[in-house]
Amino acid sequence: MGLYFATLPLYYSTVWWDGVPYYYADNSYYRWNGTVNQYETVSPPPELQGEAAGAQAPGAAGLIVYPKNGQSEEQQGKDKFECHRWAAGQTGFDPTQVTSAPAPGKRSDYFRAQAACLEGRGYSVK
Repeated sequence: MGLYFATLPLYYSTVWWDGVPYYYADNSYYRWNGTVNQYETVSPPPELQGEAAGAQAPGAAGLIVYPKNGQSEEQQGKDKFECHRWAAGQTGFDPTQVTSAPAPGKRSDYFRAQAACLEGRGYSVK
């Protein structure tokens, strides 16, 4: 815990806990640290600590994405990042930038837009 990174892996997921975004990738959780302007590794949100963490973490962000066309991990990361940017632009909601609870409907609109983008790129999204 306490390691700092300038950027997150392209394939991270966002997990919301009490209106605070946690970022999840490679079995690690990160939070933005504005004091040093970098992402810091942190403990999982309280609800996900302990035995439940491994079972709940991957699907906690709201979307489960599977590459139907054999996309490489590098391509998956690129597609997820581009779809994230597109969905944020379409909905006016960016879960990586929100510091308080999102406006009603904005979060679900964002995930619907992101799912539509990923499905258009050959992924199965649930």
